[in-house]
Amino acid sequence: MKAVLKILLLLIFLPVLIYVLAAIAGMLIPVNSDFQETKDGVKIYLQTSDVHTDIVVPLKNDLKDWEENISLQHSLSGVPGARYITFGWGDLGFYKNTPQWEDLTLKTGFQALFLKSPAALHLEFSAVPPSAKETIIIEISRDQYLKLTNFIENSFDLDAEGNVQSIPDLHYTTRDAFYKAKGSLSLFKTCNTWTNNGLKTAGLKACLWTPFTEGILYTYR
Repeated sequence: MKAVLKILLLLIFLPVLIYVLAAIAGMLIPVNSDFQETKDGVKIYLQTSDVHTDIVVPLKNDLKDWEENISLQHSLSGVPGARYITFGWGDLGFYKNTPQWEDLTLKTGFQALFLKSPAALHLEFSAVPPSAKETIIIEISRDQYLKLTNFIENSFDLDAEGNVQSIPDLHYTTRDAFYKAKGSLSLFKTCNTWTNNGLKTAGLKACLWTPFTEGILYTYR
């Protein structure tokens, strides 16, 4: 009986251990390690929390006007005076059922991580750039910024006419909106993996793979 129990425990904990070790290894392997910030370049921001990361960029500059893709009227307020836009990628069901972390249930977490389900982009609009202590500020070249915006654009799930698809009646505040997105969240592709992939694609400093915020924090701090 003890031998069977040991085998069961091994079957449970061994995959977890392998996953954590793989995440640590992916975090420690640098990508684009020769990246240097561009003096007087385009400022972008990485917002981090304990488990989630977002990319913040200007709403409009001479390289990209995001209002050509999305409408501020998809928010509840229209967000007058907005100058910055925050992008976060994740599981649509998770976004719907977990507006606050205390709303998280085992069922929602299991469905998001282990079942194939649609993804969404969460956009937030603000008049000022993020200033929280956890914010990472990066100045990048014009070419790198265009690559980053192209990555974000390609994350939207477009309709047959090539337009973004807003998700009505889903809001956390009066200054945000949700859109259908490509892909599906899993243990191996999380919101942080999406952020890290965007950095890699743009030629910015990143790690090989990370499902956790720590991979991005380690890379930049």
